Parts: sequence; structure tokens; C-alpha cells
Amino acid sequence: MMLLSSMMVMPKIGKPIFLSTILITLLAVIATTSQPVAALEYTLENHTFELGARARLARVDAEENARAASLLIRLRATSEWSQQFSTLFELDSVALGWQDEFSNGEHFNGHPVIPDVAGTDLNQALLRYSPTNTLQLTLGREALNLGNQRFVGTNGFWQNEQTLDTAGFKLEFGSASNVMYRYVDNANRINGQGAGKKLSPTDSNYAANNGIRPPQFLGDHDHNTHLVFAHFKEWDLSQIDAYYFDMEIKDAKALSNQTLGLRYEYKGRWNTLRTLAHAELALQERTDIHNDALLQYYDLGGGVGFGSNEITLNIQRLGEKNGVSFVTPLASLHDHNGWADKFLLTPSTGLRDYSLQYIWRQNPIKIDARYHRFNTDTDNSRIGEEFDIDVAYKFNRENIVLLRFADFTTSDDSYADEQRVFLMFTHNL
Repeated sequence: MMLLSSMMVMPKIGKPIFLSTILITLLAVIATTSQPVAALEYTLENHTFELGARARLARVDAEENARAASLLIRLRATSEWSQQFSTLFELDSVALGWQDEFSNGEHFNGHPVIPDVAGTDLNQALLRYSPTNTLQLTLGREALNLGNQRFVGTNGFWQNEQTLDTAGFKLEFGSASNVMYRYVDNANRINGQGAGKKLSPTDSNYAANNGIRPPQFLGDHDHNTHLVFAHFKEWDLSQIDAYYFDMEIKDAKALSNQTLGLRYEYKGRWNTLRTLAHAELALQERTDIHNDALLQYYDLGGGVGFGSNEITLNIQRLGEKNGVSFVTPLASLHDHNGWADKFLLTPSTGLRDYSLQYIWRQNPIKIDARYHRFNTDTDNSRIGEEFDIDVAYKFNRENIVLLRFADFTTSDDSYADEQRVFLMFTHNL
């Protein structure tokens, strides 16, 4: 209650907040007066132009507090130049408010990190060539999400997405299966283009890091990476994903790895109950750390759905051996292991995440509540627990309001209690 009450206090409104407030109001009017399909979209012959936006307020209550206001505007242009050639361009622009009251990875000021950065950049610039109906070749910068984004994803919750500079192909086969390969030359990370290798002398971390930005906060990672991902969907109730990732990250060599894995998902029905289950296993070698550790990852879960309700139990393990833990440096990290973002880097002790999830859907409202218990992998000792909840109101397919709350309570002196809350409106993203 204290956290929610503190958010009700009216802030001093500066120009960025004033403009953000106007846009939030404008987008809310669009959402509430629109027909079921109301995207800001314009089509001219074989060219489509779309405008998307996301306005967000965020607050962190911890040993030091933080608050942020941000606004993303995205312009997307897709073109079909012939039956074989097409292009995709996305231009993103992000504006911030309360910049002195939160750190974001590009700059640090002693407040907790909310990784939204200001600026305008080319989010996607992709050329596609399809010589046949089943083969597509791609070249350029793309937003790439593989499977459940546990290993490769855009981290799209944040205003500045993670995109990859790639070349590769996708081959479709069977009834609904495909195999994909990408060579990755560079990762454009959520910390933004301004997060170079040197910190500003005014940065609060300047002295502790000798003026050098920690690798995990760099805006770009130079890669020599190969991604192979196969999706098999030839059955009514089951699907299988198989993958091999060879990640050489030149700007963060310790995170380089070779990972081989397999994931199985099942969705069925038993009388009036919906049934679901999944099982995933991966093996990893940290290629720049020479201790011959073969690290294990597994993700096991199952649940039932009835009416508007769905309940699932899950255990996820990022293994550890000889002080080296399993890592997922290209993942959509905010989506996994709790929304308080305590485990963006896997602890050296490894991590076990025991979770219970409850979902309630009744259009236009969706509630997603999760309880996590976090333990070490080394001796299964308790790290802490976290309660997360989303409340989403979906006006239509393009317009959504979301309230997200995360409450982490520590059982380990290495961590601190923390609460995070986000309120945002999204249009056509």
C-alpha cells in the first residue's frame, strides 16, 4: 500500500512529463473511441506504414528508490517489391522524464536501474528474398525471437529492443515445421548506442570501474555467433524445438558459450479440463572459461485450465559446476526468473526457480499472478521469494493498458528487498 500510495503523489511536471502526459491522454482517447481494429496504419499499393507507441511510468522501492517516465514512438514500413523481394524498416524514438532519478545502464547515478534509454535509432532494417514458397533468405538488422525467448529474444518489454545484425535463412517443411539459421555479427542491446566502452566522469560508477563500462551494460556486443533453431509442428497436441547456439561474444568473452538443447510442449484436453506440459533440457560449455564444466539447464512444468482459469507448476534450473554457471546472454531476460530482474546474470552459485502461476482471462481483462521461490543450485539453499502480478485491460487488438507489480523478498544477504511497479499504455506494438 505504501508503494501504491507514493505513486499517487503528484510529481513536479517538467516539459518531458507534460508531453508524455498529453500523449498518454491522446492514445487513451484513440483506444476508447476506436473500432475493434484501430491501428494507425496506411497502405499504398504494396507498401504499408504503421505507427506504434508505448507510454510508461515506472517506480522502484529498494535501498535507494527510483522512478522513470518514458515514451516510445515506432514507425514501421513494410514493402513488397516483387514476389521474391521484400523489406522491413523500423525507426524508434524514445523520450525520458525524471532522468536524474533512475539509472538505465547508459548512465548511473546511484539509483536502481530501469533500463530505458533515450534516443532515435534504426531498430530494424531487413531485406528478405524468397526464391521459393518454402525458403526465405534474410540480411540486415532484425528483431529475432526464438521459441519462448529463454535463449534468444528482443527483451521487448523495455522501450529499446535488443536487435541483431544477421544473415541467414528459414526453410519450411512438412505441415507446419521449419528450420532456421542466423549468423550474428552484432547485438544492438537495450542499453542503447550511447552506452560506449567509457563511462562519463560524472557517472557514479566511474571510479569503481576505472572509467570503463562493465560489459553487461554495453550498448553493442560484437559477435561471431551461429544460431540454429528447428521447430517441429506435425502433431495436433505436441511440438518440439531443437537448437544449437555457438555464441562468441567479443565484447563480453566470459559469456561466450556453446549450447545444445531440446524442448517439448504438449497442449490437450481431458473432459472439461485443458492440460498442458513442457520439458526442456540443454547442455552448455562456457567456451572462454577453461575448466571443462558441462553445464545443465532444464525447465519442467505442467498445469490445467478450466473455464477462465489456468494453474501451472514449474521448476527451472540453471546449473553450476566448479563456480561456473549456465548463462543466456541473448535472452529476453526480463521475461524469466521474476519481473524484479534480480537474476539477469546467473549467480555463480547457479539458480533454481520453483514457481506457481495462476492466469484468469475474461475479455477484455487478463490477470497473471506468479509466485517464485529462488534457491542456489550448488546446495539448494534459499535465496529469496518473489510475487509478481500483471493486470491487463485490452481495449482491442492494438490498444492495451498494463499494470505490472513485482515484490522480491530476500533470504540471502547478497540481495536486497525490492518492489517494482509499471503502468503503461501500448498502441500497435
